[in-house]
Amino acid sequence: MSANAVENTDTARPAAVTQAAQASVADPAPSPRFETGDISNLPPVSADKRDVRVPAWSYHITSSCSGREGAIRQGANYWGSATETASSGTPVSCVGGYIQGCGGGNVVGCNWGAGQRIELSTLVGDFALLAAHEFGHNWYGHSGTGCASWASQADVMRTTMCS
Repeated sequence: MSANAVENTDTARPAAVTQAAQASVADPAPSPRFETGDISNLPPVSADKRDVRVPAWSYHITSSCSGREGAIRQGANYWGSATETASSGTPVSCVGGYIQGCGGGNVVGCNWGAGQRIELSTLVGDFALLAAHEFGHNWYGHSGTGCASWASQADVMRTTMCS
């Protein structure tokens, strides 16, 4: 699926996101590339919708992600208006290998049903970026092929985790 991510300029980026973006730019040799999955079938976002705001939403981190909560929170906070809860909202789970049942072979992240369930693989180097990418599928499809980065919302929603 090919779709456009929008640039939401009124959402402040946490300092950790800015630092992660600078770190990813400084590393000219990306690690192995991992595909992200998307079976949400979300329609493309047209250029005239660039001022659309992300509505309030919630998520909870399952015990399978123990020790990675901070990176998941960073990814969620990238989109703003998120509330972490103890047991409601989108459940976020983690696996040590590839994601099964998400439309591909070596998939490292998946968001089923535009926020019904998210699964993240610990195989990637920038786990917060993977989390931001998958949370982004609550609203957006992939913005295009290539390596995801913190540079913009469109870059977060690219098809491949290269770090």
